[in-house]
Amino acid sequence: MTDRDCAWLRSVADELALGVLSGQERAEAIAHLDRCATCREHVEQLTPVADGLLCLLPGSEPPVGFETRVMDRLRLNRPARRRRPRAAVGGGGGGEGG
Repeated sequence: MTDRDCAWLRSVADELALGVLSGQERAEAIAHLDRCATCREHVEQLTPVADGLLCLLPGSEPPVGFETRVMDRLRLNRPARRRRPRAAVGGGGGGEGG
């Protein structure tokens, strides 16, 4: 992991607060925040703003029939199940070794 500086952290702080920073960069940013109180405070100030912005997004429902279409496609893409022949179960002779 490389040592990232404060200027880099400030350039990605908004993405970090929104939770959209890529995995490796997120790990590096969090490692930097563990060492740097100034950057940590900056990100802490951005987090409520990011949360507020996400709350402004309108909710949406999937279109009518969405679930049915998804389930139909899942059934179409599933390979056909093979039936295995069942072994005969029962008493009596007819077997080998007898």
